[in-house]
Amino acid sequence: MTGHRPQPDLSPEVQIRDAACVIVVDSTNGEPELLMGRRHADQIFLPDKWVFPGGRVDAGDRTFAASFACKYTPHDLAAEIRPFALAAVRELCEETGLVIGSERAGPAQLAEGWSAFASTGYKPVPAHLYPLARAITPPGRVRRYDTWFFVTERSAVASTQTSPDGELLDLDWFPLGKARKLDLPNITRLILEDVASRLQDAARTGNFGGEQLPFYYADACGFQRTLISCTRAPTTP
Repeated sequence: MTGHRPQPDLSPEVQIRDAACVIVVDSTNGEPELLMGRRHADQIFLPDKWVFPGGRVDAGDRTFAASFACKYTPHDLAAEIRPFALAAVRELCEETGLVIGSERAGPAQLAEGWSAFASTGYKPVPAHLYPLARAITPPGRVRRYDTWFFVTERSAVASTQTSPDGELLDLDWFPLGKARKLDLPNITRLILEDVASRLQDAARTGNFGGEQLPFYYADACGFQRTLISCTRAPTTP
């Protein structure tokens, strides 16, 4: 029997959900490589497209951020953005099996929805994630997300690993040149260039972080790119 894909709702009133993505950069062999995966062809949002690991920010991530005493990068990362950083760590573990964390000394005290991460015996270390960009899906899409993108280095990945949940297919490492040739969503292509720019800055300054971050969104005047700070509470245009 042939499956029936639900028709997208193209109304501008589609709810905007919070989401987080993480770009893992491996520079151990000289030329930086990025971890990417392909979405299933039967998914409603961005079917068959190549993307960075990520997903929705859950209520458990918000509860966790409010109670979890951990460091972030920068140290004064806005409280409203901290659940996004934790969600990025969780989603990376679920979708790729990679763990950004340190070994726990005792029983798991993680939030609801963190069972896959808790099974590794590690606790999350969001300080290894650097805020990179923010993007809101334009109106007229089947799904809309307010997404914070983070970047981290493969050296921050723990030696332990768990099994991916199968959300992404064909997970692999791609040099920038090959990544640009993949079938990418428009926003992923923009974020890819932001990563390239950040890597150039890091090579020059030795600092992987950035003070001013690009923010992509659409308003009555069209598609916009502005610069924002991650140390202030984000606002929605």
